[in-house]
Formats: sequence, C-alpha cells, structure tokens
Amino acid sequence: MGSQTHREQVRQKIIQSALQLFNRHGFTAASIDDIMAGAGMTRGGFYSYFQSKSELYAEAISCFVTEKQEIIANSDKASDRAVTLLRDYLSRQHLEDLATSCPMIGLPNDVSRSDQSVREAQEAALRMMVETFQQGMTPNGQASRQVALALASLCLGGMVLARAIEDHAFADELREATMAVALRLGHWT
Repeated sequence: MGSQTHREQVRQKIIQSALQLFNRHGFTAASIDDIMAGAGMTRGGFYSYFQSKSELYAEAISCFVTEKQEIIANSDKASDRAVTLLRDYLSRQHLEDLATSCPMIGLPNDVSRSDQSVREAQEAALRMMVETFQQGMTPNGQASRQVALALASLCLGGMVLARAIEDHAFADELREATMAVALRLGHWT
C-alpha cells in the first residue's frame, strides 16, 4: 500500500469520525480530541490532514453529498433520481441514523453564519439537493426552480422537526406527511 493511499485512508477515517460526532453532538461540542480518538489517533496528527475544524466540517459535508450522488446515480431518469433522493432523505433510516445523516440538519446557525467554508459546504449540499429535485420535475417540459427550492426546505425542515420531538409515532407521522406532500409537489405520485 502506497503512502498516499494510506494517507487518504487515514483522512477518510478522520472525516467519518467527525461526521458522526458533528451529527451526534453538534459542531461546537465535537472536539478535535474526540474526533481524532474516534479515528484511532491523537490530536497531534490532526493538523497534518486539516487546517481547522471548519475545513474538516466542510469536507464531511462534501463526503455526505458524494454519497447521496452515488445513491441517486443508479437511476437514468431525472425524476427517478429526485424521488430516490427525496425518499432516502425522508426515510426512517435517515431519521434514526444520526451518525451518518445530513450534517446540515444539526449545524447551529451561529456556526454556519460565522465560517465561510462551512457556509460554502452547506450551500454545495443544498444546491445538489435543489438541482436533483429541479431536474426531476418536468410536468410541462420545464423544471420549476421555485418548487425545487421549496422541496429542499420542506425536506430539511421536516427532518429537523422529526428529530426534535420525543414521540416516535408523531415523528414518523410528520416525516411521512412531509414525504407525501413533497412527492405531490414534484408531480412524482
């Protein structure tokens, strides 16, 4: 195994540890020490891979986006990719699996306002979602950017609320209602 390959594997372990901790505890509460411990390393090695915790957070969002793009790439039709993304995003698994879910759901607003690299990473993730929905909507031969923007907001808001409440049945009802309305808005039912 080459040193570059090993370096990339270590980098990915750090990113996965960070994604899990950011999602579970939030950006501020996830310390570099905890992130590195989760990757089986000490803090001392962090700065040979990343310049800052914000850079690592941006990288974690990029990895999440890449994973979602790989999931939806299996569909040839744009509408199928949009439906796949919608169903995956609003799935019970996404609700329950905090460790590997969308990092945008839990990031505090004060952090996202204060760091440009975090805002740019959030924007890239949001753009991927909006573009997938927009390309998947062609009821009259024209994509609707306004509806795609609303769908992305609906998905993100629906999942934030579903995670914020204690009653699992109510959370499922909220998540499923969000999905049903989103599918109708996209003309995918």
